[in-house]
Amino acid sequence: MQIKQFMLYSFHHAPWAVLASLCAGLSNYIVIILLSKYYGLAAGGEFRLLLSIVGLLSLLTLAESDKVAIRHLVMGKKGVIRPLFISRVEFSLIGMAIGVITAVVFYREGQEIWPGILVASLLLPLAFPTDLYAQIVQSRENFRTLALYSVVKYTILTSLALLAGLWSLTTSAFFIIYYVALTTLNIGLLVLQPETFEPSSPEAPVYFRESIQLSVAGFFPVVLEHADKFLVSYFLGLEKLGLYTIGISTGRLIAVVIKPTMTVYFPVLVKERFGFSLLLTLFLGLSVAGIIGSWLLSYYFFHVLGAEYAEAYSLAAIVLAGLGIYFISVVVYYSSIYHKDAKLGIPMMTSFLSTLATLSYLLLSLKFGGRFALILSAASYPLRDLMTLILTLALSKRMQTT
Repeated sequence: MQIKQFMLYSFHHAPWAVLASLCAGLSNYIVIILLSKYYGLAAGGEFRLLLSIVGLLSLLTLAESDKVAIRHLVMGKKGVIRPLFISRVEFSLIGMAIGVITAVVFYREGQEIWPGILVASLLLPLAFPTDLYAQIVQSRENFRTLALYSVVKYTILTSLALLAGLWSLTTSAFFIIYYVALTTLNIGLLVLQPETFEPSSPEAPVYFRESIQLSVAGFFPVVLEHADKFLVSYFLGLEKLGLYTIGISTGRLIAVVIKPTMTVYFPVLVKERFGFSLLLTLFLGLSVAGIIGSWLLSYYFFHVLGAEYAEAYSLAAIVLAGLGIYFISVVVYYSSIYHKDAKLGIPMMTSFLSTLATLSYLLLSLKFGGRFALILSAASYPLRDLMTLILTLALSKRMQTT
């Protein structure tokens, strides 16, 4: 794909895809800010901890089957959704059981968040498999409709945080209401898609096998997405976790525009890869934009959020400054998954090695980083992106020569 083609295609589709995906991150960000304002930083950290626990449980719902859905729907296959949905529900029963056990452990230890974990665990088989509606809409390249769904869905969920303050709900009580609403909305949106009711394809075993492969690969990035929050909570406490989450979330809220932009290219990546000149141009442009954005963020932290959040500025700046390398790593990694000639062993091995190295780095940073521990932890984001890029390219080259 040439630069001109990229720009035209992006101009037509990307704004809707960005809006659709930005809604989720923005909603969580606003909820954490509101809870922190209502009840203090520890409450924001507590909500983030609940999200991370449920996020880890979602690993057992074959979440990466969404990529299988897009790949085969774009290729014109029928009967893709039903077998994927059934497989996800069956696997999520394991996650539900683990979640219930986790809630019991928290209850016995006197932790107040156990009811939120319990209810979210019981809803797991419905809350996550039903989000396949998004992949159905993406495969049709109907990003405007997906944006509409997301705006409505996350406006409702964010509004619940305002009610939490008015009703003086505990974080766990709010989380229960939040997850019941999330599950209900996902079910409603999936039912609207006609592909949901197509009879299962004879190729269902192939979809299941690919779902397992990609879910194993996807397991490690999701672990990384939550591991730093658990580690910061363990080593530094919930208040520091609240501060860390606000800093990282601010930087990521801008940086993760890359991933929703890339969703418009999933159908394209099935057929072709991005050229080197296009990647280099976008890398340089986004790196400059990230550095400028990091500088501009100082006003937001010091004059909008207030002095008590000033320590979070450097964390956001580090994440945002890595915008260029984040883009390159996402494009190359997605190409290793979606392309019609892709070898799924590449993303599996890349994810495993990158996660192992990043977790080691995080442990060392928080254990021995002292007053720079949070800054070193934030630096894990551009470092993991760089590692993902290097490993994907190296493994791709090795597999091509064998």
